[in-house]
Amino acid sequence: MATFNNCRLACLLLPLLLLLLLLLLVGQSWGRATAHCDLSEAVDAMDVSKPPCENFHEHACGNWHAPYGQRSLGAHDTRSKLRAMNKQLLLRHFELNGEQDASTDQLASFYGSCMNGRQSVHVYMDAVQQLLPDWPLLNNASRFDWPRGNAAVRRFGAQGLWRLSVQPNWQAAEQRVFYLLPPSFDLLGTSEQSEFFYQRYLKYLLLELGLRVRRAASLAEQLVGFERQLRALLPPSAETLVLHAPQTLQELAAQLPQLQLLDYFQMLLGEHYTTQLLLVADSSYLQRLQRLLQRADPWILSSWLLLQLPAHFELHLHEDASLAAQRDHCLQQLNQLMPQQLSQLQLRLLHGSDAAAAAFLDRTQLQLQQLFDTLKAQFERLLNATTIFEQDAVTQSLALQKLRAMRLLLSPPLSLPQQLGEAPQRVLQSRSYDSNLLHLSRAQAEAEFQLGLQCLQLPCESAIAWTGHSVGPLDVNVYYRLKLNAIELPLGLLRPPLLPHCAAAGREQAAAQLMGGLGYMIGHELIHGFDYDGINYDAAGRVAGGQWPPRAIIRFGLRAGCYLGARYSNATLTINENIADSEGLRLAYEAYRMQQPANATMRPFFVAFAQNWCGQAVAPSSGVLQHASHKERVNNVLGNFPEFAETFDCKAGSPMHPPEKCRIW
Repeated sequence: MATFNNCRLACLLLPLLLLLLLLLLVGQSWGRATAHCDLSEAVDAMDVSKPPCENFHEHACGNWHAPYGQRSLGAHDTRSKLRAMNKQLLLRHFELNGEQDASTDQLASFYGSCMNGRQSVHVYMDAVQQLLPDWPLLNNASRFDWPRGNAAVRRFGAQGLWRLSVQPNWQAAEQRVFYLLPPSFDLLGTSEQSEFFYQRYLKYLLLELGLRVRRAASLAEQLVGFERQLRALLPPSAETLVLHAPQTLQELAAQLPQLQLLDYFQMLLGEHYTTQLLLVADSSYLQRLQRLLQRADPWILSSWLLLQLPAHFELHLHEDASLAAQRDHCLQQLNQLMPQQLSQLQLRLLHGSDAAAAAFLDRTQLQLQQLFDTLKAQFERLLNATTIFEQDAVTQSLALQKLRAMRLLLSPPLSLPQQLGEAPQRVLQSRSYDSNLLHLSRAQAEAEFQLGLQCLQLPCESAIAWTGHSVGPLDVNVYYRLKLNAIELPLGLLRPPLLPHCAAAGREQAAAQLMGGLGYMIGHELIHGFDYDGINYDAAGRVAGGQWPPRAIIRFGLRAGCYLGARYSNATLTINENIADSEGLRLAYEAYRMQQPANATMRPFFVAFAQNWCGQAVAPSSGVLQHASHKERVNNVLGNFPEFAETFDCKAGSPMHPPEKCRIW
């Protein structure tokens, strides 16, 4: 009887449990869709007490703020808030699941080893000795082969005596060539304080290698002195770097025999070595370097090169950091070294599964391509109508060819559903953070070198859609790549609120959000192909100075001169960005207007644009500002739109309705 009653109870409870589970799953799905459709943040950010015609930035963003948890992850404005949201998602995964997943999840394993913070300089020394055994500082070697030592540290990504990178050939963008440029001297810096801290850092590395205190201090001082000499080889900051046409390795080595470039590249490339490599070099720096190396102390040179490896990875520099800073550092390392795998994880966490993420990418790629094509079609109409090309059909045709050839690239390239589960996997071979760091960096360097070997002679069979750097989910800036004639859109941006997915009731607001957000961003970068820099490059990304005749350039300049007016602070440095802001928003506005009914209000579009720049900008580490302040970017741009003044009933002469309105196209 008891068994029968238990069965009846189970039979009654089972449907209830199934129903509860179904409601939970639906609730999760509904919650995810609601999050995608929730536009309340846009309304909450506004301060409607501020008159829109006086200061629209305050009107649209006056109540904007980032929650504390996001501020602690670097959120200070709209764009950095998106980055912080991606960080939160990833950190939550690693902190909650890291230990149990570490045995199978490469990302979690790397993150966990990074957070443990147990590092040793000896791991780096062992790694470099496997490539080149004899280093005077390590085994009292009587001779040192510095060209091979310089190549050994570069195989792990460190700079050495010059900065070697693989970038598009400035004369033929479909081809990748090696660039030999001066090092950056980031740790040495330019102040007495930075030099002091750098010298102390080198001293601590030498102490860990077993040197006595006095000897370590003396050698660290000599190493800093040597690096100062290297830095002194740089031309004055005002002097323009002149890049010459690519040369073969054999040709450059003959011009700079003291640098022993043949030995360097033989060590660097191994079995792939060829003297027909193409290089673009800063010849002035390299010639001065030749003379310096003739009188350099071999002991100092070898020790400096050796310590460039741990210094490149900032060994021990983050050990005393706060927990939040340590987490951020470890995420940044993953973003740089495993961008595709990290992007795949971020998409999976955001959408619930690989299948859902693949479906999202498939749908979104189509949506973005349609958006891009719409903006290009709008710009084509403007290029056909402009008087800049009046009686100049040839230049107009070249501009149209460039516009039609321009591409939109999602980065990293996980854009097709079948690729989502097939991203290149860099397999970790150790639980040691140092070993993993070296392994991943070496794999990244080898992949970079291969790009420089794929096309040694023009024409190349196919252009390589590679932008020259890694892009992961923590990258949230869109770029126009001059030498590719392509716009690079990072996957880290493809999330709400920039990509809202709303039901029919919210579709109008979502359209404004999309066009005023991503539409404006893509339009901004599209215009960079036709600003003061862009007009010097052709449809294939090749330098093509002179293809615009003086008449067209003068007409362009007369219109662009408005962007140097009194409304624009620091205008000579920010003019290209100011042009791209206003002219790019014009493309997005016209495209949006054409999609709306004749009586539709444009208010949601203008608010969506302004809220791209809520918060405060942070000055870059270089100190050089290439953009106006967020307030200026909003108010000056909208001040160029008569349509804005009409929409918000702004009186002529009010701050948001100035008499002079800038427009080129």
